[in-house]
Amino acid sequence: MRIASQEISVAPSVLKWARETIGKSIEDVAKRLDLSETVVEKWERGEKRPTLKQLRGLSTFYKRSLAVFFLASPPQEAPPSIDFRTLPKTVRKPFSEKTLLAMRRARRLQSLAEDMNKALERKFRVEIGQATLSDDPQTLASRTRKRLKVLLEAQFTWKDEAAAFTEWKRRVEESGALVFELSFPIQEGRAFSFAEADLPAIVLNSNDVIIARTFSLFHEYGHLLLGQSGICDLSEEGKVVEQFCNRFAGELLVPKQALLDHPLVKISRAVTAWSEEDLQQIARQFKVSREVILRRLLVVGRTTERFYQQKRDEWEHKLKEQHKRPKGGRRVPAKQCVRQNGISFTSLVLESARLEKITYRDVSDYLSVGLKHLAAVEMCAPITD
Repeated sequence: MRIASQEISVAPSVLKWARETIGKSIEDVAKRLDLSETVVEKWERGEKRPTLKQLRGLSTFYKRSLAVFFLASPPQEAPPSIDFRTLPKTVRKPFSEKTLLAMRRARRLQSLAEDMNKALERKFRVEIGQATLSDDPQTLASRTRKRLKVLLEAQFTWKDEAAAFTEWKRRVEESGALVFELSFPIQEGRAFSFAEADLPAIVLNSNDVIIARTFSLFHEYGHLLLGQSGICDLSEEGKVVEQFCNRFAGELLVPKQALLDHPLVKISRAVTAWSEEDLQQIARQFKVSREVILRRLLVVGRTTERFYQQKRDEWEHKLKEQHKRPKGGRRVPAKQCVRQNGISFTSLVLESARLEKITYRDVSDYLSVGLKHLAAVEMCAPITD
């Protein structure tokens, strides 16, 4: 008998787990392996066993190592019970393969960071703070600004929205949180976070526009303050948490008094219908989107819910069109590597290699970058002792 045609004993629960964690249906598997759905169903009920060749096909399709299928039961992995800030008015659907893989990669990088810190005998330094839903978002935002050491005057001097995002991201990483930028369908969400580990992590959607990533960064930071990753649902509790995190992010990026003191806001006390030009001018100073500014104006009573919703619908349509356009520009592997993995994680990997805690093959694997680019990566994310 040929080895590839030998039937292999695999725990049905492992087969089902591997399929579900990549978001595939029994129909998907049957089509991929050119089998009937009945055969796949029997595998998962333990009534039939796959051959080694079929198992290799499953390994490729599920993006799992072949060794996983020889486990007696599914491995213990943290469930993707995360908070997802979906785009306005999108219809919720099961997460796609790309989104599930982004979750899986983020969890793996988070676990690797913890392992490397332990190997280096470092103590976990996380200075994010804590909060409850009873806290005042304005007070919490002010306290967080002080912790991140960002003065309003400095924020106003940043070159543009891209520079502001880079600076905010750096400050969040310095507080002890990991920040990754991974690609997954923008229709499914803008960001998610894992708050329950020793090293909390925020994952931003690299397909999103820069200015939206800044708000998402602090929306998810709000979840870290609450100490919960959250579950994406429509329950009242879920709505309260989302509203709290949105309010916190808005207060931090555009403090109430600073907004009221802006010259355009001061001289327009009776205005509720704001022009695009005025909103853009205010947004440019705070380095945020027009929607964030208009939402803040609504919170402080300087516009109406009707006007806000009208403008939001206009901008949402334009944003969807913008997301459809192909991204131009030449990709630089080293810069892309640091952007995806964050300076904090990248530096940790490089330091672990220098101290021979991991191999350079590991470095390439952890950072998903070719060895020939490591010198350039180190220039973008120097090792910090």
